[in-house]
Amino acid sequence: MTTEIKDLVYIGGIVVAVAGSHFMLRARVMVLEERIKGYSEAMKRIFESLSRIEEKLDGKADK
Repeated sequence: MTTEIKDLVYIGGIVVAVAGSHFMLRARVMVLEERIKGYSEAMKRIFESLSRIEEKLDGKADK
């Protein structure tokens, strides 16, 4: 079995392409995780605001 230089270049190119796509996908996942984290914090703030409004309305209904 003989390997030529073009075969080594081809295998090297495949390795570089797979590694590059792996790191690009990993970066995209990290960005999506940060977005989800931000959205969950925003939803938490919204629910806190709604609960405060509900408490105020309950207090006014008692009067």
